[in-house]
Order: sequence, then structure tokens, then C-alpha cells
Amino acid sequence: MIFIVLAFFSFLYIIASTKVLNSGDAGEFVVSASTLGIAHPSGYPLYVEILKIFSFLPFGNISFRMVIVSIIFSIFSLYLIYRIVLKITNDKWSSVFSVVLLAVSYSFWGQAVVIKFYPLNLFIILTILYFSIKSIFDGYDRRYQFLIVFLLGLTLSNHHTGFMMVVPLLVLSIFYFKEVLKNLPLSIGLFIIGFLVNLHMLIRGVKGFAVNVITDLNDFMVVFLRIPYESGSSLNIPKNVATGIDGYWYAIKNFSIILINNFPAYIFPLFFLGILYCFKISKKLGLILSAYFITYCLLLAKLVFSGSVMNMDAWYMGAHQYFLPMLSGFVIFSGVGFFFIIKQIKKTSMELLKIVVPVAVILMVSLSIFERLIDQNFNDNYIPHTVTKTILTSMPVGSVYLTYGDNHTFQSWYFKYVAKYREDICSNDYFSPDKEILIPRGCQPQSIYKKSYIFSDFFKDDFLNISKKQRMYSVIYLSKNNPLREALKNQHWVFSYMLTPPNFLIPESYIGKEHTHWQELQYFTMLDCASYKADDQFTRLLCNYSLPFFAYLAKSIEVKNPSGTLEYD
Repeated sequence: MIFIVLAFFSFLYIIASTKVLNSGDAGEFVVSASTLGIAHPSGYPLYVEILKIFSFLPFGNISFRMVIVSIIFSIFSLYLIYRIVLKITNDKWSSVFSVVLLAVSYSFWGQAVVIKFYPLNLFIILTILYFSIKSIFDGYDRRYQFLIVFLLGLTLSNHHTGFMMVVPLLVLSIFYFKEVLKNLPLSIGLFIIGFLVNLHMLIRGVKGFAVNVITDLNDFMVVFLRIPYESGSSLNIPKNVATGIDGYWYAIKNFSIILINNFPAYIFPLFFLGILYCFKISKKLGLILSAYFITYCLLLAKLVFSGSVMNMDAWYMGAHQYFLPMLSGFVIFSGVGFFFIIKQIKKTSMELLKIVVPVAVILMVSLSIFERLIDQNFNDNYIPHTVTKTILTSMPVGSVYLTYGDNHTFQSWYFKYVAKYREDICSNDYFSPDKEILIPRGCQPQSIYKKSYIFSDFFKDDFLNISKKQRMYSVIYLSKNNPLREALKNQHWVFSYMLTPPNFLIPESYIGKEHTHWQELQYFTMLDCASYKADDQFTRLLCNYSLPFFAYLAKSIEVKNPSGTLEYD
């Protein structure tokens, strides 16, 4: 039965998955994997290497091949949920219930259908949890310890939240202290072997595309420890545990909201019942699962999600991604609670109820599929693709393109380095909207661009010549705080701004004519925005960003018999 359920959800995830390129980090990961390079800190070498392997699949475009990785590890994670609950309850109905409950949850489904490393992270975490639970029921086995510590080292080559499994593992080691200590030397060696996947970053630091170039051990530590994120680095985040006691209240509030938005209200009694019943089955089991759940709800929320007010970006990027392990702990407890209910029904003489109740509850949970096929269906999300392609298409040959933010920056890298579209454009990303620092990560190899006649002045910080030729564009409006504003002014262009010298006059009629020349591409983009229903914050930002430019296009179109006037501010 479980394999039919998993096959069914595989089919649904494939239907709902992104077919071109999803918003956010996807463009960056496709580029990093294609060149076997390095993604943003902490580098994610394990995920990049797996993506590279899947890029050789003989079907679909490269983005679809890579989203298959998310689907596969999501299905593997669901199977591990099944095995864990089955190990605890020895009941298939309860195990399938837990699988379906997680499979249709908002965040789990949402991460299963896009190019992201969180399903891989969850799979590694659940594998560690599964063998931890096996050691409780089957007794200590040093092979389990060796596998667990190897996977613990491996987590550090994907996402550092996986290493938080050390907390429930410390609880488990109390029960087998002597055995764990005896096998500690070899365990340390296996941990190091798992960690060595990170050598990828030292080997490929300058050979593949790298968001942060790595040439030596110091560069490696900067990327691995996420130093560019400052307060969000792997060194500073753990400090949040001991600071701001009131943060624990906000952490509880915030992770409770995440749970409420992922699961129906009628499931929560089963969750609390499951916690109690786990302790009744085995105190060791109750302690391990409780330590696991608390680690990935309270502790994780205190580290990264304990603000009194969280904006929409934080909810989408934090709540929607980091807390998959918490959701898995919730469905495990809920499955055990459901088993307790089934067990009570089996004590009665009503044979029909023994089948009807489990089937009815699982079907009721499955109704969320219809919601997910709307709010987490990325199948027709062409917006990140069309917005960037429209911008790039509208630029003259040999233009400089200044980007900011994950969407525009990563999509431009994808078009240039993977799709091989508009390779004549030199793409630079702003370090900050209010600073003149530009990072030429979209102008690789730099030696070619610096020596070229077209871009040589630009790399000498002389923007006058290239901006006079109308070959300099920016996705953000240069504010008065940006030092570049002294030498350049903003002029509305196709979903971007043309940057020209302050005293350089361009006839309004010329700009209007150029806008209408590209109006068909802009229409397609806005039609995508109008028809797109999925709940994706990054896509919503792209559409909201594009609207003023579309309004400017409407202003540029001449109407023969106007019935009124259109004012544009």
C-alpha cells in the first residue's frame, strides 16, 4: 500500500513542479551545478554534486532534471516517515496516515516541487532519526552509530540545521554511554569522512562558477561558516540561544503559527495523544522523539525565527523552508496518536469501523491535495523566466546590466551561463542599493570583458561613455543615497531603468517608441502574473515590481480617439 501512496504523490509532485525555473535560489543552483561550482554560503557542495549528476538525465530541460532531486528526496523522506511510525506502532494504517499528513502539508509540498536543498536535508535528518529509533527497539548496534556519525558529518556539506541532530543524539547516547564511548575513535574518523565532501569547495573554488570565490583555507572558512551573513553566520546564530529570554515566547508563538498553517485543527489532539503514548510505549522513545521535536521547533525557532514581528519575506523564507524537520516530528507523534485511536476501535466488536475509520480519516486529510494543486502548483510559473528574458531581450548589444536581489541576479546568471542567452551582456550585482560597489559575477571570465573595447571603460569605473550610448541598465531605481546617482540618472525602460548622464537628453517620443517596440513581450509577462495562482512570495514580488513599468508602457501607447487621459507618477 505504501508504494502505491508514494507513487501517487510522486505523480502529483511532478505535475505541480516547476518546468522552467522557479524564483529565489533556483537560477544560482542550476548555474553552480552545471559548472560544478559553489553556491552561496555555506556552499552546499553535496547538493550541488547531486544536482550535477541529475543534470545528465536524458529527458526534460535542465531545470526540470534538477527539480527531480527535490521530488525524489521528498518521496524518500515520506518513506522514512512510514518506516519510523511502522517501527513504533507496527500498524500500516497509522504509518500511511503520517505519510499523507506530511505529503499534503503546505511547506513540505512547496519544497518538494522547486529546486531547493531542504528535501535532501530532511532526508538525511530522518535517516539519522530512523536508526536512532531502531537502536531503541533493537538494541545498540555499532553499525548504527557509525552510519549516524557519518551522516552527521555529511549534513555539514548541505545545510547546517542538519547538525542540530546532535541534540537528540546526545540524549540517545546517555542510554548507551559505554558502547558509544568505546566506538568513539572510529566514529570521529567516519564523521570526518562525511565532512570531507566540503573539499569540493577548495577543489572547485575557482574552476566552476562561485558566488564567493575560494582560493585558500581562509576563503573556505568564510563561505563554510556563512561569514558574509554577519549576524546570520553559523558562528553568531548559536548565540541567540542564550540571549533575549522573551525570544522564547515569540519562538513558541511563531512555530505554533507554522504548525497551524500546515495542519488541520482536528489533528492537534492526535499530536498530543501521540506524545503521551510514545512515553507509554517506551520512555527512551518518548525522550528521543521529544528531544527531536523540541530541537527543530523551539530551539530552531529561537535561533532563526524569534522576532516579535516577522515580515512576509521572513515567513516565506524562514517558516516555509527551515521547519520541515519540525513538521516531520509533528506527523510522527500524530501517527502514534492515530494508532492509539485505532487500537481502541479494534477492541470493539464493530468490524466495519476497523476499516472505515482509518480509510475515512486518511481520505479526509487527503482533501488538502486540492488546495496544494492551487497554492503550491509551480507548473505554470513562467514569471521569473519571462521577466528576466524580457529585460535581457530589450537591451542593446554589449550592455551592462546592474541587478539586485535573488530573483533578477540569479535568473540573469542562468540565462547567461546555462541557457547561453545574451552572452554579450555584462551583468553586475549591487552589493547594496545604497552603495556604488558592483560585483561582476555575471561577467565571467573577467579577463575577456576587461580587455574588450566595449566594456574596458566600465571596468575602469568610467560610466560616461557606455551610459551615453544607452547601454547601461539597472533593475533598481538609483536613489539619492546611492553615490552612482551623481553621475547617472534614471529613465524608465522595459522592466528596468536605463541609466544615462544627468545632462544627456533623450526625447520622450524615442523612449515611448522603444517601449511599444517591446510591448508584446511585456504583455506576455503581465498575463503570466494575472493568471498565476500559486502562493509564492518571490513571484509576487516580481509581479509587483513589474507593474509600474507596465503602466509606463500603457502611457507610451498612442490612442487615436482617447476618452480621457492617463496620468503616470
